[in-house]
Amino acid sequence: MNTPKRSQEERREATRDVIVSSAMSLVAERGVEATTMADLADRAGLSKGAITHHFDSKDVIIDAVLERAGALIEQAITAAWDPTAAPFPRLRKAIAAMISLPEERPTELRALLVLSAQATWDSRLGPRARARIEAFERVFCEGFSLTLAELHAHARIDPEVLGRALVASVLGASLRTDGAPSSADTAAARRFWESAIVAAIDPFMVEAP
Repeated sequence: MNTPKRSQEERREATRDVIVSSAMSLVAERGVEATTMADLADRAGLSKGAITHHFDSKDVIIDAVLERAGALIEQAITAAWDPTAAPFPRLRKAIAAMISLPEERPTELRALLVLSAQATWDSRLGPRARARIEAFERVFCEGFSLTLAELHAHARIDPEVLGRALVASVLGASLRTDGAPSSADTAAARRFWESAIVAAIDPFMVEAP
């Protein structure tokens, strides 16, 4: 059976995908400054000329890494807020998805964290990196608020504060130097956040946790 030939545009997109994926892994491993175009060419299995044919500069590649990493993490959290599930199972699923990011999306999360750190002094990168972090914070906070409304419950702590604290703990977990958190670590973190969130909700709810 003959495999259909890819179009020129498909080949172009496949090459760009390899470049961005390779750059993301290098940024996650080494940081932005230590990631050179020569390193990227070696990781991607391409010539430097092929890379600059698709991306004008390293800055453009870094921007593409930021966009992809942020988008993939945001998609994972958005998908966890399952509108067909009952409120508490939905909340647990969303917490589990957030807590599992260092295991499920280690490269994307680490790259996003590295770029966020770089953004503290890089005026070009700063606004875009902050926007990406805030985007997936907002997804969790909005899902949490909507779930509370369904439960007719009132949080004793602002849902946005809880969401930001959870994001901060997940980003902190991605800083581990001994690899991704273990399943036991993830389970413990999930239990902690479930308990913290339930404790922050009005106890006089119709639906029990």
